[in-house]
Amino acid sequence: MKLSVFYEHILEAAGQSGRSLEEICTLVRSFGIDALEMDADRFKTEEDAILTLLEKTGLRVSCMYGFFDFGHITGSVEWKEQIISFLSMAGRAGASRVLVIPGFLEEHEQDPASVEYQQCVQSMKEAVAAMCAYAKPLGITVGMEDFDDSRAPFATTAQLLSFVEEIPELSCFFDTGNFLYSGEDALDAYKRCRPHIGYVHCKDRTFEVHPKEEPKLTVDGRAMYAVPAGNGCIPMKELVADLLKSGYDDTFVIEHFGAQDQLAYMKESALWLLDLRKKVLGA
Repeated sequence: MKLSVFYEHILEAAGQSGRSLEEICTLVRSFGIDALEMDADRFKTEEDAILTLLEKTGLRVSCMYGFFDFGHITGSVEWKEQIISFLSMAGRAGASRVLVIPGFLEEHEQDPASVEYQQCVQSMKEAVAAMCAYAKPLGITVGMEDFDDSRAPFATTAQLLSFVEEIPELSCFFDTGNFLYSGEDALDAYKRCRPHIGYVHCKDRTFEVHPKEEPKLTVDGRAMYAVPAGNGCIPMKELVADLLKSGYDDTFVIEHFGAQDQLAYMKESALWLLDLRKKVLGA
């Protein structure tokens, strides 16, 4: 089992604990985590420092993620430049995959029956397809996830699959916790997405109030809070166990934005995942 965690969690853990980034990275490695998810904007401004940290600590970048506005770019020249720059950064970071968040809809574009919605989504799909074409010869896999935002026309299972099924080279980066945002059942979503899954974000959530944390609100206004993997209301055991039994041997990404103790959450999530692997695979 390969484990990765968001670099933003490393930064938060350093700030919360008063320890250095190098100390946090060393501890994270001791938990069994050997890779990071890297924000392209962060890497763009801090590349030298990040690469130095990676070299010192032995961590690698598993995936780079980037936010775009492909739905509102009318010509291909601008998004081509953005794609090439993004993939170039991923290559310099050593990432073998990228997560693309192709854009968000404005309020007047959010009706799926409207021309504005269709135009934005089509523009996003064209840009994502182009990214896949540019990424393939570089040995980089492009993926999209069920992003938990009502402005994202890829938040639900059907919306995400409309991208993945129409773009042959696009992978599904399955986020276990994000379907709850849209009021969908994670197991049902998993069954539909399973043939396309190439990468997994292990995000668990709870509706139990954490007074010191800022919650994420679902589309119907319920407040969700971050918890370590296996400690919330997402059927994490069933999802991860089925992936392992089916032969998935790629990375499980630990994710819990908003946690008040990122270091403790990272350790607990890693231990839970590694223990489950032993129980499922017997090794």
